[in-house]
Amino acid sequence: MKFRYLIAAMAALTLTFGCDDSLTAPEGNGQEQTGEEGTGGEDQPGEDDNPGGEEEIPVTYSYNVVESAPEDWSGEYLITSNDGGEIIVFDSWDSGNAGASTTSFGAETLSEGIPAETGDPLKAIFTRTGNGYSIHVSNVGYIGLESDKNSLNCSDAEPDAGTSEYLWTISLSSGQGVCTISSMKYPDRALKWNSSASMFRCYSSEQQEITLFRKTASDGSDIPGGGEDQPGGDENPDGDEDPDPDPVPGNSGKYGWFELPSIPDEDGNRIDDNDPSLYYAYHFCAGGEKDDKGRSARNYTVCYSAEHHCPAWVAAPRHDMYEGSADRTNAYSKDPDIPSEIQYNSKSTGDGCNKGHMLGSAERTSSSGTNRQVFYYTNIAPQLSETFNTGGGAWNNLENHVDELVCRDTLYEVVGCYFEKFTDAYGKSTEPVTISFGGRSDVSRPTMFYYALLRTKSGNSGKSVTECSADELQCVAFCIRHTMEKGHKPQANDMMSISDLEKLTGFRYFTNVPQAPKDTFNPSDWL
Repeated sequence: MKFRYLIAAMAALTLTFGCDDSLTAPEGNGQEQTGEEGTGGEDQPGEDDNPGGEEEIPVTYSYNVVESAPEDWSGEYLITSNDGGEIIVFDSWDSGNAGASTTSFGAETLSEGIPAETGDPLKAIFTRTGNGYSIHVSNVGYIGLESDKNSLNCSDAEPDAGTSEYLWTISLSSGQGVCTISSMKYPDRALKWNSSASMFRCYSSEQQEITLFRKTASDGSDIPGGGEDQPGGDENPDGDEDPDPDPVPGNSGKYGWFELPSIPDEDGNRIDDNDPSLYYAYHFCAGGEKDDKGRSARNYTVCYSAEHHCPAWVAAPRHDMYEGSADRTNAYSKDPDIPSEIQYNSKSTGDGCNKGHMLGSAERTSSSGTNRQVFYYTNIAPQLSETFNTGGGAWNNLENHVDELVCRDTLYEVVGCYFEKFTDAYGKSTEPVTISFGGRSDVSRPTMFYYALLRTKSGNSGKSVTECSADELQCVAFCIRHTMEKGHKPQANDMMSISDLEKLTGFRYFTNVPQAPKDTFNPSDWL
């Protein structure tokens, strides 16, 4: 059964943001403020989120008809067909080797677009792979054509450049979004909609053409992809470890990236199999950044807690390929890949805290699109503004120290929050507390923040960490009590082994690097 969305009403539901971040809330006042002074736990100390109190331009996202062919088709799309004024969406799978549709829109969407809140659950992700593109359809998997027949296939396996059965070429046929999506293996066959049989398949004969809607931001940039704001120079200089390695066997869910903790998600629904209050999202760079194999480079992965309304951890690679000339966007918004109702409702702050980024804005300047993603609410935790995350704050000092540890070989990091009572090596404790923050009154203020770090000892080995012995690697955790005194700088008493951090938090770290020396660390390697 198909459902027609009320697009005109949905179009009004866009994300907007406050316009003044200049106020600091006194600690413990229990009142929400409209902003804060500081950087959100990163960037230059003392920098306002909105310098000078100027009004921020709201950033909204929507799917719009493709009007011109991009240089790179990588991005997020809705695959549809215009069937006599009814826009049919490829959003599900038919057991008879065909794509199916449970959703349709009215013809007005061709000019008005489709709000991201409506389109995101239906999206398809196009990723440049070799000379073609892989296409991953939500709720379906990767689509392909395995034989020269009127059929369609799907697979959970990500294709590589040699898997032509699951790669496609794309061209624009008209300015109304009509596109030809042809199989690389059987180029005379293209993805089309059969209105008589109500299915998407690959045909060499006449059927309904595909109309593509591409996800864009209100400022006109593509999300993700589009090739704007490319980082200068070689994204992965010769001799550097590949910052986007091939997946390897492990317990880190969908991907084998080296920074990932264990992700128990066998059914792929992005909800933790053991703790249904934990949600996962994988974010790829949104400015067209590529790894050395020509695939979309990853940005970061988040584990978000519905219980605490706060990130549990954010995992990311640190490498100079992510550094460029893009400005800080301040594009605060909800994460489109995490349920909206468990996130903050606004960018407001309160209870003496400001917006602390887990992965910092200054760490993702390769493109404006990629920088926008670090302003998702799922990458932000409440951090005490006076003593912790502004200039001279204990966390700010640790962030600056970690910046110095980034190397030509990739630094892999997990930035996490702890919500139980925490007593540090100095014998001082912080108790859990619930605060008003982000337009909610039920946010847990973390008692401790930590970095879990992994890299090669030399920092310039030119080898993947999986090619290194345990003696060639080093890993450690820095743990800072949230009420740590201002001016505190990183020292040995702030450090613990990764194994000890695992015992404390219950998470398992760096599971895709089985030889990582998690039981030991040498403070002098890190200070």
